[in-house]
Amino acid sequence: MKLHAIEKHNEQVYLVIQFFLIAAFASAVYVLMVSDRSAVAGWLALVGIIATLGGAITMSYLRRSLRLRLQMALLVEEDQQRLLSLDVATGAFSRRHFLDLLKDAIGKPLEPRPAILLLMDLDHFKHLNDSFGHQCGDRALRHLVATIDAEISGAIIGRLGGDEFGAILTGSDIKEAHAAAARLIAMLRAGMVYEGKSIALSASIGVAACPHHASDAAELMAVADLALYESKRAGRSRVTLFDTDMVADRRRGRSLERELRAAIYLNDLRLEYQPIVNANGSIFAVEALVRWLHPVRGMIPPSEFIPLAEQSALIDMVGTWVFQRACMDIAHMPELRISINVSGEQLKRDDIVVNFENILKTTGRSAEEFVLEITETVAMSTRDDIVQRISKLRAMGFRIALDDFGTGHCGFRYLQKLPINSIKIDRSYIATLAHDPVAQVFVSAVAQIARIQEITVVAEGIETQEHFALARASGCNRFQGYFFGRPAPHERLFPYEPAQLASEARALKLSAA
Repeated sequence: MKLHAIEKHNEQVYLVIQFFLIAAFASAVYVLMVSDRSAVAGWLALVGIIATLGGAITMSYLRRSLRLRLQMALLVEEDQQRLLSLDVATGAFSRRHFLDLLKDAIGKPLEPRPAILLLMDLDHFKHLNDSFGHQCGDRALRHLVATIDAEISGAIIGRLGGDEFGAILTGSDIKEAHAAAARLIAMLRAGMVYEGKSIALSASIGVAACPHHASDAAELMAVADLALYESKRAGRSRVTLFDTDMVADRRRGRSLERELRAAIYLNDLRLEYQPIVNANGSIFAVEALVRWLHPVRGMIPPSEFIPLAEQSALIDMVGTWVFQRACMDIAHMPELRISINVSGEQLKRDDIVVNFENILKTTGRSAEEFVLEITETVAMSTRDDIVQRISKLRAMGFRIALDDFGTGHCGFRYLQKLPINSIKIDRSYIATLAHDPVAQVFVSAVAQIARIQEITVVAEGIETQEHFALARASGCNRFQGYFFGRPAPHERLFPYEPAQLASEARALKLSAA
């Protein structure tokens, strides 16, 4: 019941009270004005007395009733406030109440009290929900809150939304806060038990201190969020303390993002191609590598602008531009395939299948002319929706390659699960083939398993004749690296007319046969 409803309580009771009081007043006035002591006057006096007593009794009842109703309303209001201030699923404070507590902990901006804010995200939370169900996800969130409470004594814990949480620590010991956050990550890695299974968890954490980094709640939240973003960008499952350079990096990133968007619209990107050769050195395919020659900054490496694009919707635009450009350039490279890198972010949306299908129709090209490369990290996610999209692309005619194999924790079982046609062994193994027994065993094992499953093995990073000979002896089918050619525009890589190039390509195949 809401408090303002109390004012409308029992209007009939108020009318009865008014009637009693008016009757008593009228009776008293009449008795005073009439001098005789008739029976009527006596009765009226009696009525006045009774009315007055009735009014007093009714008022007393109303006062007690109103007090009880007010108490009940206050209890209900307190329950509602408690529900608004707590997250029911985890027991942590709600976002709104947590922010109020943060303001209280810091105090006035001109005279802030020392406090430390930890912002954290549970890593790969969506994958956890998709793999084990939402009940497991909810259990993981509760486990995170319980672990924070156990590892960081006295912390004020709030759920800021989804899998993002915050913790407020009073005091100014940043080193201890950083150490506590590191212990928290270690405890999460130990895992939680769900339905008899131990599931390892991890979290990314950003740390900021008041007044060292900010002097009000909003600014402290902003800088802690920058530190959290840096933790996720650096690979997740780590603690990052805010640094003022992060602000400049973020501003530069936003500026670069705007300029990248303009470069896509203005067609300022370009593709360079690196040969992929057969065992006899003849060119089998080329890998398309996107380049951005900025008019002021010069050549911006893909390692800088591709992650930036992946953090926004720009990766879809970059991917569409690359495929459209490759479809136009392939006319200059007859009887060769073009290998294109596909971001994991693109594969999270159905748009990639529709966009690629439309581009093929518009340009008149065939999917069989292209290889789509996905990284080992994407393969490890093994989300059903991603696997389905890869399968659809392969059904369209695209060949699928698993890139940078060996850089992560992708086991050989993934070679059976994923719909792939080829594997590209990471250059780090090829570079150490001559002296590293582990690299030798790994490359040979991959080649043997791939041969059984009729999967092509491409050795990346071939830079010397020795690399080429060792990789070929280990069982690799195709080869790529500076030894065969650096990335270059198709005009420099193939400076011939298409008909002449086709003739030479056929001649190479005949000689190889």
